[in-house]
Amino acid sequence: MSIQPPILFEVRCTHCRFFELWGLERALRELVQAGRYRARADFDPEMIRELFLIHTDKIDCPECDQKTLTACITPPDVWSWAEETCCEQCGRIISSERLAAVPDTTLCLPCQMAIECGKPLDEAQYCPRCGEIMGLKPVSQSGITRYEPVCPNCRRR
Repeated sequence: MSIQPPILFEVRCTHCRFFELWGLERALRELVQAGRYRARADFDPEMIRELFLIHTDKIDCPECDQKTLTACITPPDVWSWAEETCCEQCGRIISSERLAAVPDTTLCLPCQMAIECGKPLDEAQYCPRCGEIMGLKPVSQSGITRYEPVCPNCRRR
């Protein structure tokens, strides 16, 4: 099984000059919020990539709230930030605190925790309301702890 490099998008606003690199996870969340994709646990990364490139102009700019965004895919050889390293799975920037604690890590904390919990990384659950990746919340009942999915953004279970 070969690991494919994560997809990163260069997102720019033609109105206010906003610029940011977004991973596949952020692109999916924005598509769901814009009503261009219905969140499912079994999403296809290639479909998200194509949909995001087509529907970027339907997404509000985080800075000026105008629908003037453009996007293109950033090739992996451009990812040469000074002190920043991207997660091999989702493309998010790994925090400097995590890199200081585990210098040779190639995964961000959420992806690493998913692996340690035995969850396959490509089976993420997304909030049906806002599209954010669902986290796990421990719930104790009669001395037994179980975990329920909960949205970190809107707190939906």
